[in-house]
Amino acid sequence: MTKYAPPSIWTDEFNAPTIAGLRKRILEDGKIAFDELTAQIQDLGEVTTEVLWFGDCWFWTVAFMTEKSEKPIAVIIPFEEDMQIASPLSHEFIDQLSTRRLKRFVRDGIELAMPPHETEWAVWSAHSPAAIEDIMPVIKSLYKFVTQ
Repeated sequence: MTKYAPPSIWTDEFNAPTIAGLRKRILEDGKIAFDELTAQIQDLGEVTTEVLWFGDCWFWTVAFMTEKSEKPIAVIIPFEEDMQIASPLSHEFIDQLSTRRLKRFVRDGIELAMPPHETEWAVWSAHSPAAIEDIMPVIKSLYKFVTQ
């Protein structure tokens, strides 16, 4: 008789996990990056954290929300081996963003939110605290853009 393996808490659409449960899935360096990102985004101002379902692409995510926007300013995609951060970037925001001092991998993530791509989401692999430091200037600018 075959044994039934329950779905991962990350992919089980019908049972919302906790933030702590999603964090637990991430490998060690990713947990440090997760904590660093959460702390830095919370320091920006009035930001709430919630778990949101993003379908078969990202499954359950940790979303950072502000009252000034219906969309999150950033989400953590808790993929075990390669935690990712995604952020919805409008064309108006990208047009005013200074990208000259950003590292190449940050600019590459922003390019996903620009034509000819049919999405507004920038996505970065962020499995280390150093990657968080490189991505945070974009998220800080987005927070200011959205809340002003």
